[in-house]
Parts: sequence; C-alpha cells; structure tokens
Amino acid sequence: TKTLRRYFNALRSDEKHIKNVENYLYGTMQNLFDVWWNQQAARDYAAKDQNIDNEHTWD
Repeated sequence: TKTLRRYFNALRSDEKHIKNVENYLYGTMQNLFDVWWNQQAARDYAAKDQNIDNEHTWD
C-alpha cells in the first residue's frame, strides 16, 4: 500500500529521524492492521444492517 511504502521510505531517508526501527515498524504494522480491521468490521456491520432491513421488508 501507499502508506506502507511511505513508512519504508522514511526508514531509508538520510535524515535518520527514527531512533528505534523495530518500534517504528511495529507501530506501522499495528496502525495498518487497525485500519484493515476497522474496514472489515464496517463491511460486516453494513452487511448485517442490510440483512436486518431486508428481513423487515418481508413482514
């Protein structure tokens, strides 16, 4: 993804602002997982919500 590419580009930069690479990468992966998890949860919630709406229309 573009976000992951940005993080790795920051690691390769000559400015060396990152003090602890392991913590930086751990935080990066955690943030990306959070984004993915929230997208999956939103899809599941929308699908369940749509199923509930469809059940009520058949009454």
